Amino acid sequence: MKTRLGCLSNKSDSCSDFSEFFPRGPERSTRYLKLSTDEVSRWADSFDILLSNKCGLAAFRAFLKTEFSEENLEFWLACEDYKKIKSPAKLVSKANKIYKEFIDVQAPREVNIDFRTKEETRQKLLEPTSSSLNEIQTKVYSLMEKDSYPRLLINSHDTELDISTLLGHTMCKGLTALRGNCLERAKSLKARMNSFLQMQDWKLLCYAYKLRKPRLTLEECLTWKESFENLISSKHGLYAFRAFLVSEFSEENIAFYLACKDYKNTKSEAKLRVKAQRIYNEFIGSKAPREVNIDHETRDITQANVKLPTVTCFNQAQYRIYILMEKDCYPRFLRSATYHDLLSQLTKKNAKVATKKA
Repeated sequence: MKTRLGCLSNKSDSCSDFSEFFPRGPERSTRYLKLSTDEVSRWADSFDILLSNKCGLAAFRAFLKTEFSEENLEFWLACEDYKKIKSPAKLVSKANKIYKEFIDVQAPREVNIDFRTKEETRQKLLEPTSSSLNEIQTKVYSLMEKDSYPRLLINSHDTELDISTLLGHTMCKGLTALRGNCLERAKSLKARMNSFLQMQDWKLLCYAYKLRKPRLTLEECLTWKESFENLISSKHGLYAFRAFLVSEFSEENIAFYLACKDYKNTKSEAKLRVKAQRIYNEFIGSKAPREVNIDHETRDITQANVKLPTVTCFNQAQYRIYILMEKDCYPRFLRSATYHDLLSQLTKKNAKVATKKA
């Protein structure tokens, strides 16, 4: 069995050549050709091991590129380089460059970090030290470790691109050391949405949910591109987006957002307490089975709020997850082959109707 690290297989928006991520010259012809099966298997032991391995780092970078989120890794690497600078003058220059490229409000490669951390980082960089970016770097590391890294491991078993294609060297054997919890989660989610994963006809996907009427139109489908709010306020759009998140193993985000929305409509104080505790245990607690990725401060605030619950106690956490989906998952949904297939099918249907009328 071939080792699989499926970053790009069968994706129209993927690139299949990873050679640009590897060193040129003698190092490429010796170090990378000697990559062993055991070395590849160790990437699954921890996120740190993956990043500390040159081939692992290159593979992860290529994977993030297919997910349109490579700015996270680029920022983390820029911070690693920043900490090695000795010259005060170069430190100021480098700090300013990193801030403008990754942190500023209109940064071309803005990373997804909460406002408080961004503001504190901006203040620190007025008089930069080698540790000025530590907090924000840690948060981006945590985001990759909890979100992108598990998807990389899961995709390695779910797709067909073998590691030799990815790294450009002789064939390796199976990647057998993937963590049990990742594999179990993958199997569970795959079973729950098996019909979605194999479904080519998105008309059936969108109509299947309680046979919704009125049926989805091309005009409605096109409005999903205008804003994230348009997408999730549409019944068809919400169902399609939720199915897409299941395929990406990150459906807990929309599930949490919807749970919070439902929670706000609760009138009974007794039910409010029960629901608040249930949402916290399922999505926010340290051992939550569907833990969402929020910063430590928001988690602490929410934990305190749940002790004396009100209809607004999840507002901050819900907002953080909304922004995460809007900036990360929503763009991938719009670029996905499945969404474009749906548009194509609805366009053809409209054309047929117009032809019959003519």
